[in-house]
Amino acid sequence: MARATIPDALGMRHLKYDPQVTPAQRDAVADALRAAGRTPEALLLYDGRADHPALRGDLEKAKAGGVAFLLFALRKLGVPVTEDDLRACGAAAEAKERWYDAFRCYEAASDAAGLERVRAQLPGYKVAVPENKK
Repeated sequence: MARATIPDALGMRHLKYDPQVTPAQRDAVADALRAAGRTPEALLLYDGRADHPALRGDLEKAKAGGVAFLLFALRKLGVPVTEDDLRACGAAAEAKERWYDAFRCYEAASDAAGLERVRAQLPGYKVAVPENKK
């Protein structure tokens, strides 16, 4: 079997939406994307397949790396993400001084202690939501 190459944007669109493309073809390209360090793009090829075993590995890598974006992308795909997963990702992000990632994870997990620790590292951070004035 030939090694999967990484397609351009039009090729990715074809891979994702063409009904004649098999899941095995999508998986081969997703593996090539992962190998190139392009996991967020690989996730696009798993739409509707939240139970795929490769996504479990992505979840573990996101938690260990403290990468909130990947964790939330997986959750949006339908991969079960628990509060413990969110806390583990937050702790890893905190250890790597990825303060905003830690904040997002602790906020989603409703972890008040974690939020308090991280807020000290983000002194100027404010949510950009205007107040309702009547």
